Amino acid sequence: MTRNSATTNRWRAAAVLSAALGMAACASDVPPPTAQLGAASQAVQEAERANALQYAPVALQSARDKLAAADKAMRADERTRARRLAEEARVDAELATVTSQRAVTQQAATAVRQSATPTVPQSAAAPTAAPGAAPVYSGSTLGTLPATGSGASGSSYPAPSAVPPAPAGSLGTSTGNSWGYSYPEVRQ
Repeated sequence: MTRNSATTNRWRAAAVLSAALGMAACASDVPPPTAQLGAASQAVQEAERANALQYAPVALQSARDKLAAADKAMRADERTRARRLAEEARVDAELATVTSQRAVTQQAATAVRQSATPTVPQSAAAPTAAPGAAPVYSGSTLGTLPATGSGASGSSYPAPSAVPPAPAGSLGTSTGNSWGYSYPEVRQ
């Protein structure tokens, strides 16, 4: 080897070593995760306001623990670890918030369902029919009206006893059914 090529190789090796050291220095120069820590802290506070301590205590405690560990890692200048822990704390806090909101919503839905379903005593729910009474629908229960007229539904019209037949010869009649009722024919 000549003297020139050996010197050139040394310069190349020094340049490669400098570049590698420069990249290693940049890699350890991770910016502090202040935004992630703030977002995690805010998410934990939101979970506490959503009553997660009652409805999602495990997820809330996990978020608090990870946020404390992220703060500790930040003080130890472990920025990458602090960033990861802060992001995990934020996710756990959001889970606690959503779980708590879901539980509150389910309780409200149950309360609405219970208030919408009337509690009718057994004797009022199934009235007994009087002999000769026609069944009628009144509101949410099936009751009966006396054959003479006004009854439980508030109607003053009597229940029809039979459908009157169509006048003979007005539109014509069609017979032949088994009930003996004649239907008027419609002519076009």
